[in-house]
Amino acid sequence: MSIDPACPPELRGDLEALAEIFAKDDTLGSVFIEALVPWEGFVRPPNAGHAAVADFLITRMAAGAVSANYDNLIERRAQDYGFDLAASLDGDEATVRAPKHAPLLKFHGCSVRERRATVWTASQLSEDGVIAARIAKTKTWMAANLREKELLVIGFWSDWSYLNAVLAEAMTGVAPLSMTLVDLAGADVLQAKAPELWALANSGNVRFAHVQRSGAEVLDDLRRAVSQAYLRKVLHAGRAALERETGAACEAAWLDPPDLGSEDLYGLRRDAEGVPATAAATLRNPGPSEVLGYAHLLLRRAGAVQTAVGYDLAGRRVRVVNGSGTLLQTTQDRFRETPFEVADVVVCAGAIDVGLPVNLVREGRPGDIIRPGASAAWLDLPAARQELGV
Repeated sequence: MSIDPACPPELRGDLEALAEIFAKDDTLGSVFIEALVPWEGFVRPPNAGHAAVADFLITRMAAGAVSANYDNLIERRAQDYGFDLAASLDGDEATVRAPKHAPLLKFHGCSVRERRATVWTASQLSEDGVIAARIAKTKTWMAANLREKELLVIGFWSDWSYLNAVLAEAMTGVAPLSMTLVDLAGADVLQAKAPELWALANSGNVRFAHVQRSGAEVLDDLRRAVSQAYLRKVLHAGRAALERETGAACEAAWLDPPDLGSEDLYGLRRDAEGVPATAAATLRNPGPSEVLGYAHLLLRRAGAVQTAVGYDLAGRRVRVVNGSGTLLQTTQDRFRETPFEVADVVVCAGAIDVGLPVNLVREGRPGDIIRPGASAAWLDLPAARQELGV
């Protein structure tokens, strides 16, 4: 935002004070919000942190997220994954949306929803009826839904002192079990910025940790860890079957999840759910995965090398997709619509091949998982074992 040279020096670095001038002149919405706020600054590509939050909310790995940001980067990243994640502007909306996904509560307002009702100055909390009602509903929701939770705080709540006071009031009686604060600032700066919240974090009954790192990096690391935990469960689900068949112990290395980036791990989670790249992974934990895990372990036992989309086995690219409870041809048809890296063999673990004629399955197109002409082989597990020698 450019500042008029005539603006008093004491106001040039105080956005809240500037906003209050427009509020008193009854032009906060029509001039300050509509004409002076640089909303284009809120339109930028989502980062790895936004992707992590979107993933956590869709799968309910997090119970919810409370954000002071106006942008819609979390929602946009969810849409990229093929999921309609809608933000809530107050506690009532959060409650309504909870059956579909863990709520994203934007108590500060939103750049794409009711822009004039975004919060910029303290007087709005008492003088703007819409905002005051939202804050009241948000306090009620936070008191009910944050109580005795493990809290991960990215940045010390808000840069706005009056909102920190509102949050501190809302947090009264919440009694979190733990609070992990991710903020590059030192303890003295954080305590001065939000003394009430600092006191809550450091109260005797709260396990508190301060991590001085980038929030996006920490969220991405956390997402990698939970994705690896998910895939580890898949692999362990097939362990007993492998050991029964081979009569030998499963090697520990075969049970290690891939050491890949968060997006590659997300793709493997999608395959483990049996959903194509046009749909989001929605499961917090894998469903019954004995056959799927067994298929992975057979490939690992045969010396297959993990790749970002599956395995390399003697120069052949192999992808493992969960087809449990489906016909092989049904899963093949669903994935055929998905632009993805080509595979030579797709193991549809758990699916049943009833031998439908090829012409009942639509042809592929360049960029699909299947090369044009269906050169990749879609196989159920017994056929894949024979084809690959595993």
